[in-house]
Amino acid sequence: MPTITTRKMFTLLHVSLFLIVSAATIFTVNHQQRAQALVEAQEKARLILDHNLAIHSYFSNQLKPQLFQLTDLYRPKEYFNPVWMSSTYAVREIDLYNKAFSNSDFYYKECAINARSPRNEADPVERAFLEEIRKDPRLAVKSFIREIEGKPYFVVMRRGESMEKSCLRCHSTPGAAPADMVARYGPERSFSREDRELVSAISIRIPLHEAYVNANKLSFELCFLLLAILGVSSGAQFLVMNRMLLNPLAVLRDRTDAILRDESRLGQDIPELSRAEELKELTATFNQLSRHLRKEKDGLLEQVKERTAALESANQALEEDVREREQIQQELAAKVAQLQEALAKVRTLEGILPICSYCKKIRTDEESWQQLEQYISEHSDAHFSHGICPSCFDQLQESYKKRGARDPEE
Repeated sequence: MPTITTRKMFTLLHVSLFLIVSAATIFTVNHQQRAQALVEAQEKARLILDHNLAIHSYFSNQLKPQLFQLTDLYRPKEYFNPVWMSSTYAVREIDLYNKAFSNSDFYYKECAINARSPRNEADPVERAFLEEIRKDPRLAVKSFIREIEGKPYFVVMRRGESMEKSCLRCHSTPGAAPADMVARYGPERSFSREDRELVSAISIRIPLHEAYVNANKLSFELCFLLLAILGVSSGAQFLVMNRMLLNPLAVLRDRTDAILRDESRLGQDIPELSRAEELKELTATFNQLSRHLRKEKDGLLEQVKERTAALESANQALEEDVREREQIQQELAAKVAQLQEALAKVRTLEGILPICSYCKKIRTDEESWQQLEQYISEHSDAHFSHGICPSCFDQLQESYKKRGARDPEE
């Protein structure tokens, strides 16, 4: 199993956590920037809508009524001029001036199906919205993000105007409409309308591409900044970690290896290695353990010496005891031999001895007769000295008296 050092573990942990936090930060900032771009796009769309609706209201409530009143006496029936008769035309032209002055890229259109001006004709997405709001009267506004030519746009589409009776003169049939209008737009577009028919929708597009690019740019700048911070913090961390942790640990390791190689170093204190409280405690504990082991080792050596001396004394005593035992065994062996020899001699006098009942001679194994004294002397260590017992003396004396002999004592 591969080993991992403390340095590698701290480096891996630091880099991993930093990258995770950095990625989360970058993602959050990017997401917030995009969300803020949407909020700003919604606010911009609302301002554009309010501005153009105000223009419509001004045309419908003030400009057109007064101009119609002033020109009723001399205006021909076929006369038509969209500059002041069409608020939609006015809004579209004002929008063009606004884009030219502000260099903005927003999109505003009062779209319709079969619109009178081709510039107001609904595209497929706007057509789908018009058909949807005709089927669902409750639907008024719809917003979403749409990509056009690879660029994102915030799109707001809102229910537009419904046809009024006062407008049917220009939208019912070409014959009822002013001739100048028919000549300008043709007899086919935006006719055959009905009262209260929904004919238009307001479509606004706010470009998000630049805002998203700025968000991505900020994210990349933030990423580079965080990477720079990672490098600086990693370097600072390595310096601090080496000074306060890894180098003191390496000293402890080297000192332990030195003790293993040379036991005479056991008990020597290590000076303070770091200002960190944990390393101070570890160093103090190591020194205390080293002194304790030195003391224990010295005590063990003393005990070994004492026990060795005692063992040597015991060995000497044992050797002396063995020698004594050997001497005793030798003495016992000698005594056993003597006893065996004595027993052998004693055994020669055991058993039944054939002896003459008159002369008391003993018959030997060679079938010869020996005096009792001679036989016993040869078969034992006994020796005889001759004398006479009182009874024999009395008998001998009586015998001499009968013979008339002299006293045996004489």
